[in-house]
Amino acid sequence: MLSGAFGGYNLFVHEVGFSMEQAYGIQKLTGKLPAIYGMDCSPGWETTAEGHETDIIDCFHPQIVDYAKKGGIITISHHFPNPVFAGNKVDGKGTLTNSQYASILQAGTPARDRWWNMMEKIAKGLQAYKNQGITILYRPFHEMNGDWFWWSALPDESQNGERQRLFKLLWQDLFNFMKNKGLDNLLWVYSPDQSRGSKTAYYPGNNYVDIVGLDWYTEDPNSYVNGYDELLGLGKPFAFAEVGPYGKSQGNFDFDLFIRNIVSRYPKAVFFMPWNGITSPIKNRNIWGVYNNPKVVNLGELKVR
Repeated sequence: MLSGAFGGYNLFVHEVGFSMEQAYGIQKLTGKLPAIYGMDCSPGWETTAEGHETDIIDCFHPQIVDYAKKGGIITISHHFPNPVFAGNKVDGKGTLTNSQYASILQAGTPARDRWWNMMEKIAKGLQAYKNQGITILYRPFHEMNGDWFWWSALPDESQNGERQRLFKLLWQDLFNFMKNKGLDNLLWVYSPDQSRGSKTAYYPGNNYVDIVGLDWYTEDPNSYVNGYDELLGLGKPFAFAEVGPYGKSQGNFDFDLFIRNIVSRYPKAVFFMPWNGITSPIKNRNIWGVYNNPKVVNLGELKVR
């Protein structure tokens, strides 16, 4: 199983931006560098001034290129600005009705124009990686089965059949846009949240996904994850795309026990990626055992034939 770490948002969020702190912090404490390093290049799901959606999207970073040239694998995620409300959060989350959601896909609407411009800006950054010969594990629209992002489920479950249909169309829209740009350096990662249901109900189809996974935050490092077998049933490689401690366990989480739990119970997982900040391995307990576990593969340890 490949090890991972998250370097942060490419633009500053709460005074914290992307850096190599996680990678080098892990190396200092364990002697290892993670095989996979992550960046989020769209930190505007909470606040965006209207007309400035593309200003907070920047998918290219030279340190990402350097890490890839050393043999690292890069993963990119998004916390997309809301193309409908353009920063007006309304209920604090920017929740969209299904008709508002549909407007993102309807030609000639302001939401469609904003979304198109966002995709153009994202593609520009991803093209820069392609020019360098770098493949990206590309993870848009994560945790879509939760109800905390504008692209995700609605609190009213009776509305989510239509929401699932629209989500699939939105994913396919982004996929086809990138495909038409010639961006064949992307491996698409679908990662619902393990704590909610409907994990495969939003799945856009095998032709649009390369890897499936779960985002898993837990207070108990020895707990069981929900959805492992369900996601495996889709017939794709499986990963723990985002993991970490939750609630009161943050800052005192036994990451070694957590990874041993994953290795033992979920042997088909191909990688794991902890988030940064208080949920990161360097801010919690027993990090050495994580990156020195005999089942974990780090930077420089993966032999490609």
